[in-house]
Amino acid sequence: MSYWVTTFDASQWADYELALLMVAILILVIWLPLCLLKPQGVMRWIIAVCSCVIISGLCLTSRVDALQLSTLLSKGQNIEVLDGSYRYGRYHFPHNSAHGVDFREIHIGARILKLYHSGYLQHPRCYRNFYNTNEFTENAKLRLYIHWYEHEFVYKNDVIKLKTPCILRIEQRGDEAV
Repeated sequence: MSYWVTTFDASQWADYELALLMVAILILVIWLPLCLLKPQGVMRWIIAVCSCVIISGLCLTSRVDALQLSTLLSKGQNIEVLDGSYRYGRYHFPHNSAHGVDFREIHIGARILKLYHSGYLQHPRCYRNFYNTNEFTENAKLRLYIHWYEHEFVYKNDVIKLKTPCILRIEQRGDEAV
């Protein structure tokens, strides 16, 4: 009997959030000893504090996004679970799509998902491992937890309804038996 290992969950702390937080801490760690050695002017203090506040704000915004997706996952409403062998698709460009929308095809079992360009997403976290990088082998067995968003956009004076998948969790079958 095989088991599933979670390879991505929407509530996980993203690496870039951690990097942003480390940059804010690094600014403070460097700035405080500088102030002890030589008094700094008001303008330099304002720049240092503003940069730390902006970086911390980016971390907070990203974290709120992740918690919203995690809440969707825990509620379980409007979530479809796809289970099957994974085959990486490729980008298609506007002349291939119906309404000028860029998308990438991802094959999970018999299903083909269209993962749209990030400009059409409700949340920038939706695709994670699929959209930017290929972290799975060609024949990996995956289970996806997907929340479907339906929203409208305008294309050549037509209002198009787009149903976009938002991947909340990705599980991969492990090799060991339970």
